[in-house]
Amino acid sequence: MTQAMPVSTPPVTDQVSARAENFRTGFGGQPMHEYKGLPIYAAPGLHDAAAQMLCTALTGGARVLEFGAGSGAMSLRLADLGFDVTASDLFPESFKPAQIPFVAADLNGAFAAHWPQGFDAVMALEIVEHLENPREVLRQIRALLPIGGQLVLSTPNIANPVSQALFLRSGQFQWFRDIDYREQGHITPLSPWVLEKALQEAGFTIRAEHAVSSPFRRVRRLGWAVRLLAPWFALLSGLPRARRGELWLIRAEATAVSGDGS
Repeated sequence: MTQAMPVSTPPVTDQVSARAENFRTGFGGQPMHEYKGLPIYAAPGLHDAAAQMLCTALTGGARVLEFGAGSGAMSLRLADLGFDVTASDLFPESFKPAQIPFVAADLNGAFAAHWPQGFDAVMALEIVEHLENPREVLRQIRALLPIGGQLVLSTPNIANPVSQALFLRSGQFQWFRDIDYREQGHITPLSPWVLEKALQEAGFTIRAEHAVSSPFRRVRRLGWAVRLLAPWFALLSGLPRARRGELWLIRAEATAVSGDGS
């Protein structure tokens, strides 16, 4: 009987470099967007929209925890807006702003215990699709917030017309193909409907939602059949426009105790 060879895990520094390179080349060959020299590991326009969404609900001085902080571009942006920011990511090597407190945390574990004092808001952009149990993550985030606390969250929108056309053609969603699983770590696709239910069950109520980026911007790379079908899905879609973008961005308010269903 042949013994299977153990699968080696790349060093953390290699994972950080690979993630940066994926984003550097992943948006139509365009240069990576930056904030004050810090690379933004997110789709164009997402950080601007998320910061604006948070500012409609909270004033400067509010305590904000950012998960998936990456290079620190969003954390620094929030600090510049007057928020009291704490940052967290699995890869501390990426994070650059020395003036912002940073805590390394694995969101697949019991992370809420790191911050018993809690926060006024949590920002989690392009995170849940990387995680094994998004519902447990939402429950733990809810434990960090008081009633009235805010969660700003985004994820690739598998309900958009291009994603629907791709699924009809290949059984895979936009941003959840084999290459995305392998290179981006996108392991958990969540439709807006599923994520909305999970948020409600965790004790949140969605207060605002926004479509970020056009799902058609890279449709040529998905083949002629998807290019042909996607406009028909867009024409026939009954979804609100906020749920037709490439990314779905929401602001949810903590309105109930996690699990009480109210």
